[in-house]
Amino acid sequence: MRFSWFRFFGLSMIVISILLLTKMAKAGEKSEWLNDNPCMIKIIITNTEVNGISTTTKEEKLECKDGYDGPNYWELFAQFYYSGITMPAYCRPYARPNHPFKTPGMMCLSEKGVWEKQ
Repeated sequence: MRFSWFRFFGLSMIVISILLLTKMAKAGEKSEWLNDNPCMIKIIITNTEVNGISTTTKEEKLECKDGYDGPNYWELFAQFYYSGITMPAYCRPYARPNHPFKTPGMMCLSEKGVWEKQ
């Protein structure tokens, strides 16, 4: 059986066409994702120049379709410090260089506001 360039080219075009059609069929998934997740992080980059020194700042802002901007600092503070007993403990890993396996330890904040090893 001889190699046919026409057959190879024809099959290649069919495969490419199928791939392009499947890619176009998945184009609607982004809007479905936005409907399920109405909040997006907007990145704002500003350049300012003062006395010949230019400064570039990057700000990340949460924007939602319903106008809710997310919890502010004091709402998060209240959720953490004034929560009920059902709230999980606030814990952080810490380095243990003298441990035989060098695994991190866990320190948790007690109800009295003191960090204790777990």
